Amino acid sequence: MKLIKVIGAALAIGAVGLAISACQKKEETPGPAETMGKQIDSAVKNAGDQAAVVADKAQEKAAEAGQKLDKAVDDMKEGAKDLTQKAGEKMEAAGQKIQDTAKEAQK
Repeated sequence: MKLIKVIGAALAIGAVGLAISACQKKEETPGPAETMGKQIDSAVKNAGDQAAVVADKAQEKAAEAGQKLDKAVDDMKEGAKDLTQKAGEKMEAAGQKIQDTAKEAQK
């Protein structure tokens, strides 16, 4: 009788062990839809990364263009100042010639 109990207990323990191992999730290979989904996710992530890089480069180029434009405007302002100065000097010289001519005419 004792032997039957031992054998029964051994069978019960074996059955429990078998049931537990059957309940564990097995590693399955992904199906075609899951594989395609992962590929799409990867492609979208890569596209987003590349778009961010392109946006950063575009922002850098825009900043460089802005700096060049600022320099060009500053150069134009400086050139305009020089032209204004030269025009003023020529007008002053012309005014002086007019005065000199008027003095000569009075003599």
